[in-house]
Amino acid sequence: MKKIKRRKKSHKKHFILEIKEEVDKKVDEALKLIEYGSIDYGSDLLGGLMAEHPDYYMVQYGMGVVHAFRKQYDKAIRFFGKALEEFPYFLEAQFNLAVSYQKKLDVGNAIKAYRKVVEMGASGNVMTEQARDFLSGMEESVRKSDGVGLDDYLKGMDKFERAFSLMQNQEWEAAISKFHDCLSVVKRHYQSYGNIGICYASLGKKEQALAAFDKALEINPGYEIAAVNRAVTMGLEEGERLSDGRVESVDYAKDYQSKNRSYIAELLDKIRRKA
Repeated sequence: MKKIKRRKKSHKKHFILEIKEEVDKKVDEALKLIEYGSIDYGSDLLGGLMAEHPDYYMVQYGMGVVHAFRKQYDKAIRFFGKALEEFPYFLEAQFNLAVSYQKKLDVGNAIKAYRKVVEMGASGNVMTEQARDFLSGMEESVRKSDGVGLDDYLKGMDKFERAFSLMQNQEWEAAISKFHDCLSVVKRHYQSYGNIGICYASLGKKEQALAAFDKALEINPGYEIAAVNRAVTMGLEEGERLSDGRVESVDYAKDYQSKNRSYIAELLDKIRRKA
């Protein structure tokens, strides 16, 4: 098989990429099969290529497409990421990475990935313009819901993720401080208030917990999980700590609100089944 070295350029650096033309043709064949609905056949072809060329960026990209078509977005993201590690200027992989994050409702990473599409792509390119449209829509949505632009929103979400990690480790005081850091940037972030309530309840600080839940529900009256957690906390004595396992931490916006699912209805269904 003939191997060709191709030089890719950017304003920052040069990049040497090995091109395997025969492998590229087979990947294109597999992608056409997938596009026309023969996902299993395309997957089998790519699986064979993966066994022979596991580190080749086009094969990794193809595997990402397979998983994306199967709605296995975590796996798709992993393969698109590997393709971009091998070839950082691969616009199609960057775009599909962004779409996969969007499909997962991982808004922060979708914004970051679409921004890279705009950086990489030429003006007028279909993928570039779709990325611009997404970012423009998100800017309008975030300003309407949270009163901040995308840069501040991303800063706030980074602080939220750090706070949530502390909360998962039951570092309640530190988590409360970090959730307030998020709120200093995104002032109407109701999830932070809801989690602050959980932290205070876990410390046995009932009144502060109830105040935090009330603030979360003031911002988003439909935030069912805060209503449930508030009801649980109401049953505690002042100084009594929330027991492990009595409050469930979920991504309510992604797992329930965006899918028109009811957390309370599902909770009641679980209780009925146990009865």
